[in-house]
Amino acid sequence: MPVVTDKGIMLGEIVDLIIDELTGKITYIVVKKTKGSAESFLQKLRHDREGNALLPYASIKYITEMVVVDEKYLRIQASRST
Repeated sequence: MPVVTDKGIMLGEIVDLIIDELTGKITYIVVKKTKGSAESFLQKLRHDREGNALLPYASIKYITEMVVVDEKYLRIQASRST
């Protein structure tokens, strides 16, 4: 399923979910970059061992044919991790 920001930036495709074992809640969506992905934006985010971006589940605004995430939220998260 494609993942885009609310500003229309293509981030990639969901390949997995990370779930908190204690609460059972989704904490991150794992996004693999695809052709046309905004690599410079993705590089600023946390990554797993395979290099896939980890987007906080809280960044999701809505889900339709694609997952739309809050770009401002992601930029804030990225600035905190540097």
